[in-house]
Amino acid sequence: MEWTKANGVKSLGDLEGCATPRRRRAALLGAIALAASGLTPGCVGDVGGDRGGSPSEGEVVDVAPAGMRRMTPEQFTSSMRDLFGDPALELDLDRDAGEVTSLLAVDKLNAAAEAIVARRASWGTSVFPCDTRGDDDETCVDRFVRAFGRRAFRHTLDEAEVAMLERQYAEARKEQSFEDALLVVLRTMIQSPSVYYFVELGREGDGGEALASGVRPLTGWERAARLSYFLWNTTPDDALLDAAESGALDSAEGVRAQAERLLSDDRARATARRFFADWLELDGTNKHASLESAPKSPDVYPEDSPALRAAMRTEIEALAERVLFEGDGRFETLLTTTEAYVNGPLAALYGVEGPADESTFSWVSLPGDQRAGIFTRAAFLSVFGSLEVKSPIRRGAYILEQVLCRPLGPPPPNASDVPVKGGAVEENGALVRRTVREDVLAKTSSGSCAGCHAAINPIGFAFEHYDALGRWQAQERGEDTTGPYALDIDARGSLPAVGPDREGVEVDGGVALSAALAASAAARGCLTRRFFQAALRRVPIDQDLASVEAATPAPESGGSMRDLLLALTTSNAFLHLRRAGE
Repeated sequence: MEWTKANGVKSLGDLEGCATPRRRRAALLGAIALAASGLTPGCVGDVGGDRGGSPSEGEVVDVAPAGMRRMTPEQFTSSMRDLFGDPALELDLDRDAGEVTSLLAVDKLNAAAEAIVARRASWGTSVFPCDTRGDDDETCVDRFVRAFGRRAFRHTLDEAEVAMLERQYAEARKEQSFEDALLVVLRTMIQSPSVYYFVELGREGDGGEALASGVRPLTGWERAARLSYFLWNTTPDDALLDAAESGALDSAEGVRAQAERLLSDDRARATARRFFADWLELDGTNKHASLESAPKSPDVYPEDSPALRAAMRTEIEALAERVLFEGDGRFETLLTTTEAYVNGPLAALYGVEGPADESTFSWVSLPGDQRAGIFTRAAFLSVFGSLEVKSPIRRGAYILEQVLCRPLGPPPPNASDVPVKGGAVEENGALVRRTVREDVLAKTSSGSCAGCHAAINPIGFAFEHYDALGRWQAQERGEDTTGPYALDIDARGSLPAVGPDREGVEVDGGVALSAALAASAAARGCLTRRFFQAALRRVPIDQDLASVEAATPAPESGGSMRDLLLALTTSNAFLHLRRAGE
């Protein structure tokens, strides 16, 4: 990492000689100071001590190794908004979530700091505890460094850290005004790796737990950051930092209490909406366009519009929020409810009565024989539909990979890219009319494609009643040289045996498929894995399986997704670390 190499530190491993986490952190901060305070990297005095964690009886705690994480652009922006009380702040940041090594990324961080300072008139938070236009005030400098430093770096600064930043102020004050010298320190803090990296070193001692070799409990400060960025996607508030400082987060019970508090805040609702939009890939991937950009033929779908697409997203996010925070929170409910949040255009697409215009939304009930839960809603069906017709292959592949966690490899090099459209095709010199299902079977049932499609197609076929925009259709209609025609739809399909689901399940239609997924232990466990990835920004591996399994509620338990989130925050993987290479 460039910021450590330039200051004589090749990696965080070079700081391992520092006896305690506080000393290592202080050495790190000294290594990355941007404005040359004259300090050299090394171990500094330790202040205070870390408290022990609560023991886990009869269990050896083991977790997977993980590298140091960097904030996403969204997390950095939301953190700056909260630190400065500026909800309208927008920043242009490097999308790469890896190490900040490119000049472009560094320049963008510097530009972000300048943009924040330039919006000082918009700050709703009192950052400086005195009038910076007045005379020098050493007490003000000290109070600013300690108070803002605690909020920005997500821990109470020790005396060495305070001295380093105050020395930087003193150097800047030699050539600049009192106010400008304070702003130099502020810019340095904003751009510090201690802000935009999650520096996790753990605490010494086992706290009474039986720990596998190399595993450490996280400090209370580190747990506070994990909690806040998982549930709020922003920096910890003062109450969470106070809990960390008091030692309350050194026990699983204390962490759970704070997690419950965070989940009761509206910021958790925004994070949940974002999670489900990401899970459904509504913002697009390298394989398909976003919900707003998914191409549809205006000739086939004249009712399509940007307003309709926006309503589709609004419905999915509102439904997920309603189930998780206002309903029973159960996975089954998310996948089987007939409740829908619609405006006029979306109600028309669903064929139900609703508001008369685009701007008014209301909750309605959809026909129970046509719709059940999020996978029978227009947002999902539109994203995983083609230009003109539905796409059972895309829909089936998504369910298999993202809902059942059964990965698919890349298609074989000789896979056909001929669109599957159904309709009138020539076969052995004769004109034949095929449904989309029949066309899929004709093109994927033999050769190198057959293996994967034996699992993909039966899932996708259950969605045959929904066209590429998500409309319900009883028949596939078209027109060829002999005139209009209508073909009956066959929506029979199946879920394969995956993981704990020892037997496959036969289904007929999207409603039945949704019910089967709601009862699937594999789907339930897969959702836990997705939440795990959101919490720790890594894919769970063998050492994490105990954490995943413990957090996954059994269908008969009545446990909710809210319980799942709370269980994850007190799991071994969430409360401990194993540094990469240990």
